[in-house]
Amino acid sequence: MQMTLGQYIPGDSPVHILDPRVKLFLMAFSIGAAFQMDTPPGLVLFFAACSFVTLIAGLSFRRLVKGLSPFLWLFAMTAVLHLFMTPGSPIPWIPHATWQGLSNGVNTGFQLVFAIWISTLMTLTTSPLDMVWAMEWYMKPLKYLKVPVDEIALLIMLAIRFIPLLFEETDRIIKAQKARGVDMETGGVFRKMRSLVPVIVPLLHSVFRRADDLAIALTLRGYSPGITRTRMKRPHAGKSDIASLAGVTTILIALILLG
Repeated sequence: MQMTLGQYIPGDSPVHILDPRVKLFLMAFSIGAAFQMDTPPGLVLFFAACSFVTLIAGLSFRRLVKGLSPFLWLFAMTAVLHLFMTPGSPIPWIPHATWQGLSNGVNTGFQLVFAIWISTLMTLTTSPLDMVWAMEWYMKPLKYLKVPVDEIALLIMLAIRFIPLLFEETDRIIKAQKARGVDMETGGVFRKMRSLVPVIVPLLHSVFRRADDLAIALTLRGYSPGITRTRMKRPHAGKSDIASLAGVTTILIALILLG
């Protein structure tokens, strides 16, 4: 099972060298714009924009498609819920389904694809340290309210980084249990639920073990909550970053108005 969300691929593309604060802002704005695309022309234009950024970043489309595959159940479930729960003109050959529900389901499915696509582009082109620093920069005003900004940013980044690890570990355990003769595909619902026990137990053990190893690694590196950490190299927004921010923001606003 491939999972690209949460991974980082070093590179020197224009997207990689962009200021992390700019990328974080554009990611949030782009996800918001994606959910405003509810017409076929808008979806096509947004798809073209995401494809263009992917090409500039030098990333493989095959890798991105494999990263989206674990979320297919989410796209399908969302489309089915809209299909049967949206009022409108009924579809003759599908009971309780409506044409409006079909349209909304397809649009929402594409919007979710775009949201995960944009998030994946962010994590693939931004190092974890840069992402944590960008989050801390945006949450600085919360420090005046005694909010532990540094710890929150670190927890968010660790959660994102753990996503591909959990998927890989789950896939490894399932394959190991199947090799031992555990049947996970036949039988009724309750039998399939019982067959998940040999997967969940070692998965939880692995998660706690990894969390313990991470805590030890942070301690050995001198991490202590509440202490301000410094960086040897601090990113600085240059003219190219400002130009990229202005250009992409203008394009997103135009897509929202057209979509």
